[in-house]
Amino acid sequence: MKPPKNRYSQTPKVEPKKKTVRVFKVKPKTIKAAAPKVKKLPVSKRKLALPSLSKLAQRRQRIKQARRFTRESRVLKNFLIATASSLVFLVLLVLATMYTPLLSIDKITVSGTSKSYTKKVLAILENRIGSPLPMISEASVAEDLSKFKLIESISLISKPPHGLEVRITERTPISIVVRGGTRYLFDPAGVNLGVASGNEPLPTIIVKNDPKTSKNYAEAIDVLMALPAQLLKRVAYIQAKTRDNVTLQLRGYSAQTIIWGDSSQSILKSKVLKTLLLKNPTGVRATFDVSSPLTPSVIR
Repeated sequence: MKPPKNRYSQTPKVEPKKKTVRVFKVKPKTIKAAAPKVKKLPVSKRKLALPSLSKLAQRRQRIKQARRFTRESRVLKNFLIATASSLVFLVLLVLATMYTPLLSIDKITVSGTSKSYTKKVLAILENRIGSPLPMISEASVAEDLSKFKLIESISLISKPPHGLEVRITERTPISIVVRGGTRYLFDPAGVNLGVASGNEPLPTIIVKNDPKTSKNYAEAIDVLMALPAQLLKRVAYIQAKTRDNVTLQLRGYSAQTIIWGDSSQSILKSKVLKTLLLKNPTGVRATFDVSSPLTPSVIR
């Protein structure tokens, strides 16, 4: 007999257990191909990897530029050192010659002067004895000798280590000018060189003003300088009244006169005058007009 059903005495239902299934994901295995075995060669037989030709050329170019830069830097450095050394040596040499008796003067000689005043020139230059040779200039010596009118210019010739030669160029008289009734010698620059002795075969220039500033004197000198040496000795007087009116008078009792005109075409005029004088004897009084050398004339 079955027991009565009691709601309180009901047996619980037992549910069957669920089975849990675990799923595992299996990654497929990648099978790597086995690398082929390479037989190692000895070092002597191995082939080295060579760079390409372009890279090799670039590398050579870089090496070449680096060497050139290094060489130029070395040359520049040597040049700077040599230049600095030369400058230092030069400065020391100049200081030694200027402030030491290394090149001091102990003998002075004079050349180019007449014996009449050579001793006077040496007496004035004695104060230069003992001075350093580089410290003496031509301007300073010319200033010391400025009182000698006959001296036109000077030049200094060094004779190391202790000698100095003063070479003098004297003024040469070219004409005679009468001043205050006295005949004086003058050079082309109009410098008075002293009283004429009367035996000088020089022409007399007729001028009123000071020859040093007179334009007429300068015009007459230009004409005299253009004359041949043989003809210059025959000129007794020359006068430049104006710039375009220069006349000459030759020596001799006939007193031949030359109308020169201005100082232009002096060489051509002198040649024409020489020809006219050859065709006319010296004893005949005549006037030669060469003011227009292309059309000269002779007036007797």
